[in-house]
Amino acid sequence: MSDDRAVPGGRRPEVRRAAHVTDDSDAFIDLCAEALSEAGLHHVAAYRWGVFNYSVDLLDRLPESQGAGFGGTEQEVRRERFVRLGRQLHYVLGRMDHVLRSVDSGRLIRSVLQLSDGAVFHYYFRVDDYLTGVSLGADSVDAGDRAMADLVGAFRHQIGLPLMNPGGYETEPPLPVVRPWSEVKKPHRVTEGDWGPAVPEVLARCTEAVSPSGLHYAGYVAPGTGRLSADVFNDPSLSRFFGGLSRDVRRTRYAELGERLHYVVARLNQSLRAIMPGRLSRVVLDVEEGALFYVDRPGDHFLLGVTLDQSQVAHADQQMNELVHLISATTGKEADEKH
Repeated sequence: MSDDRAVPGGRRPEVRRAAHVTDDSDAFIDLCAEALSEAGLHHVAAYRWGVFNYSVDLLDRLPESQGAGFGGTEQEVRRERFVRLGRQLHYVLGRMDHVLRSVDSGRLIRSVLQLSDGAVFHYYFRVDDYLTGVSLGADSVDAGDRAMADLVGAFRHQIGLPLMNPGGYETEPPLPVVRPWSEVKKPHRVTEGDWGPAVPEVLARCTEAVSPSGLHYAGYVAPGTGRLSADVFNDPSLSRFFGGLSRDVRRTRYAELGERLHYVVARLNQSLRAIMPGRLSRVVLDVEEGALFYVDRPGDHFLLGVTLDQSQVAHADQQMNELVHLISATTGKEADEKH
């Protein structure tokens, strides 16, 4: 079922409702419409237990060439595919949530799946309720992600729930406090496997990227070959994160999780290929306490970053992006584009 709803600014987005959705959802539909913009979020849909409730989009206002690989150019087909994508992600990311419990950082609350020409977002706003969003075009991804975070905050405010701070955007410091390295414990470093002459430089880049005020763990992994990693888990300022799992256990769990995550991303690539052609270049898995960052690299390698502090997720994401470019330069490969 379709209807057009006027919203502030004169926009008239396309609204689709499932037959079971009543007018009681109008306030939430309006919030979705207000979150949309041509420069950011282009499509958003709401689900409960994997069942579609409603969607709102501005697809008709975009140039046909924008993100044309995402679901095709025919808008009705595109809308149907985006809705189906939201159902698929419920099951795929539900399994990922189970895998992430091994690192004792809470449940999965936000996922970002980025390709070269846009991104898909999956945000929980309650245990069984979630939103999926789509931003078409690489330049719209950051704005789309922040719009989704704001929308989840608006949903939770509407139903009287406290903020979850997905993405760390609510607590993003203008200038993170950086302690002098003389006051910081030296990063713990691990090298496994035969990497050849690039090892010292790659490991040095990972070591430079980690800090107690952002990215706490950075690893470069070649499945079946080996891994390099650096972390600041030993820094006393992070002691509060190790009341459950010890530092060594966390290191082991992240190494194991990296291997599993690589295969889950491969499965995501396969299952989403009909809707999102291309290869996932970046995956963000935001949990209640921190986030994991997966970035695809040439040769079936990947980078894995971790922050344990939810308030530092946005800053850690920036540090991860900087590390990607440094690794690209170090390994002599063309620099990856996050945006």
